Formats: sequence, C-alpha cells, structure tokens
Amino acid sequence: MTATTLSPAPSPIELLLKYDRPVPRYTSYPTAAAFSDAVGETQLRAQLGQASTDPLSLYVHVPFCRHACWYCGCNRVTTQLGSKVVAPYLDTLARELELVAAAMPQRRRLAQLHWGGGTPNYLNAEEQAQLWGLIAHHFDLESELEASIEVNPEFLSRDQALQLRELGFNRISFGIQDANPEVQRAVNRVVAEEQLRRSMQWLREAAFESVNVDLICGLPLQTPERFDTTLELVRELRPDRISLFSFAYLPEQLPMQRKIAAEDLPSQRQRITMLENANRQLTGHGYDAIGMDHYALSGDALAVAAREGRLHRNFQGYTTGGELELLGVGPTAISQFTHLTCQNERNLKTWAATVAAGRLPVERGLEVWDAEVLERRELIKEVMCHFQVELELSRFSQEWADLQALAADGLVQLGQSGGLGRVRVTTEGRWLIRTIAAVFDPQQRQRASGSRLV
Repeated sequence: MTATTLSPAPSPIELLLKYDRPVPRYTSYPTAAAFSDAVGETQLRAQLGQASTDPLSLYVHVPFCRHACWYCGCNRVTTQLGSKVVAPYLDTLARELELVAAAMPQRRRLAQLHWGGGTPNYLNAEEQAQLWGLIAHHFDLESELEASIEVNPEFLSRDQALQLRELGFNRISFGIQDANPEVQRAVNRVVAEEQLRRSMQWLREAAFESVNVDLICGLPLQTPERFDTTLELVRELRPDRISLFSFAYLPEQLPMQRKIAAEDLPSQRQRITMLENANRQLTGHGYDAIGMDHYALSGDALAVAAREGRLHRNFQGYTTGGELELLGVGPTAISQFTHLTCQNERNLKTWAATVAAGRLPVERGLEVWDAEVLERRELIKEVMCHFQVELELSRFSQEWADLQALAADGLVQLGQSGGLGRVRVTTEGRWLIRTIAAVFDPQQRQRASGSRLV
C-alpha cells in the first residue's frame, strides 16, 4: 500500500496573500460603483409615495469635523466655525425632512435611527436637541427605537455623554483607530489614552445599552507590537462591539491620504499578522466574530442576531435591522429600498441649494428590477451575513466551479443533493468572506474593483 503525502493546509497569512486583490465590501449589490445620475429625485419621490405601514431606519449625515483625519474617506467639511455652519445646515435639514414627509402618503414610524458623519458631536447640546426634535416632529419614534450616534472622543465630555443618553440615544460609537501616539500623529488624529478611558467611563455612567469602538489595521507606522498595545487597551475598556477595519490606501481617489507616505505603511504580512492576532485575542476574550470586520460580546444584540440568522448588511455595515427600508437625509446620505438605492448630493452647498429649490436632493442612484440581479443580491447577503448559501447547480455552474477552487484551499465546504449546492464558509474562509461573495458577482469576474483585502 502506497502512503499518500498530503500537502499542509495553507496558513491564513498565505491565503490572504494569495487572494489579496480589489474586492467590494458589499454593503450593497450592485455596489455604489454602479450608481448613475439617471436616477434622481423622480425615483425617490415615487418610492416615498408608496403607502406602507412598515417602520423605517433613518440615517442622518452630519458632515462637519474640526480637523481632517488623513485616513478618512468619508464626506466631511473641515471647519472651526461651529454654529455659524451648523445653523444653516439644520435649517436645510429641516426643509429636507419637510420635503420627505410631504412625499409620503402617511406618517411613518422609526425603528432605527443613526447619526453619522463627519462628527455628529460637532453639534452642541442645543443643536443636538434641535435635530432630535426635527426628527420627532416628522416621524413616530417606536418605544424600542434603536438610536445610535458616532462621536469623536477627543471632544466628548461627561455632560455631553449624559445629554445624548437623555435625548434618547441608546447605542454609541467612537473611534480609537490606534492608541499609539506616533501612529496617531501620522494620521492627524491624536486622542490621549486617558481621554479614551474617560470617554468609556462616561458612556458607561450614562448607561448606554451598547458601546462600539472602531479600530483600523494598516495605518502608517503601525507594527504588530504597537497594535497589540491598542488591543490591550480595548480589552481593558471592554466595549460591547468592535469594528476592525483594514485601511484602504487610495491616494488617487482620496487626496487627503496623499499626506500619508506609502513607505510608512506596514507590509501585507504585518497587516495580516495584526488582523490574525486581533481575531485570536478578541475571540479568546468573549467576543463573537460577526461577518468580516465586526466583533460583539456574546450577549450583545448583534451577536444574538448573528446566531439567530437575523443579521443584515447595508451602507452602515452589519445591523440587526432586518429588511428595514433605509432613508438617508443630509449631504451624501444614502437611501436603500428593495428596488432603489440613491445618494444625496455630496457637496454641502449643492445639497442646500437643491433643497432650497424645493427638490429632494438626489445626485445619483440605481434601480434594480431584474430578478437575476435581485437573486444574486440575496446570495451575496447570505454569504456576508450568515456564512452559508444554497444555489441551483444547473443555473450557477460557473459559480460552483469557482467555489470548488476555494474549497480546495479550505475556505468553504461544499455539498450537493437534488440539484442544489450547499456552501458553508469555514472559520478560515471568514477572513476572505468578500472574495467568496464576489463569486456571485459577474462584474468582479470581468474587472476587479473595490479595495484590497489587506
């Protein structure tokens, strides 16, 4: 009998290096790259005009920042003018909400509310209360409303934390990114470690139901040793949720990133080591890995939703909001419905002028009615959220062949019966969940797009 020598399974580092190519993050399918100015106010007005008793998710974009973080790709306005820019912004937002409400045949309920940015706590206490009041004036807030807000801990105070909780926010998120002072200076985002500790103390004192922190892997001057120190701080703070993003260095698309020297960035192998260490440490300290870049304590609602198969993904990332329609207001905000995705004007002045003219400020978007595209959207969602999917082999033969190649590397496990193929993403495959989802995206087969995995 001849013994067969099996090749050792590729390590996570080897797999990430092998598959490291541009892939979308799949917060939507088709992705935002497919948006066109052929979709505008007419389509959104028609969508809002449909009668519905279902609750909504509302996203409010607050674009202002006191200073620019050089890694950031968000739509923002960097200014020190404070209320001088906030006052006209709130006036325009009030008018946009009036236009939205007028387009709907009935008053709608909100099950979810999220303020993002920019820096939502750029607004002072009075302005935050004014914005909350505008929303409550146009929508009915459910008793179990999930209300979340992003804040910059550099400018957070105890009074502000308590006031945000009193307003009605029950979930909050703040960015750590990296706690090392040298890394912070390299990206123009300096927040003292003690201020991060104080911020968490204040948020716990205010009794927020869930606190999330953001971390970024791959920033300039980061090393595995320095990032381990950040992870030690995170373990001490013990947030309910953690978003661990891989830095997408796109200086040609994002001019602010040109302030970052490419030679200061960690190598691919260093990035992968950092991600691998983070995953091992977090899952070893009570966190469940959620999707491709989120972690949550096992008792948190996001972890529970993942275990129960209720996890959903949209432009805000992973959410417990199921299939809620998402309405976005403010400059650059994105709205997502079953057949329509659209984005508001990204320029603050253009957004304000459009609203002042009495028009819903849609700049671009996409309508999808093709049944096959909608089916592929569902397949991608199943992979991204639930790590498993079922497909008809007769109709997805090319995809099945691609999956077999991934199975050979241990990224998925495959089974079939009765003409159906069953795909389950392995633990190792979760590192490459975007690559697996891209199997169902014909555009990726033709031309790679998106950000690199590491």
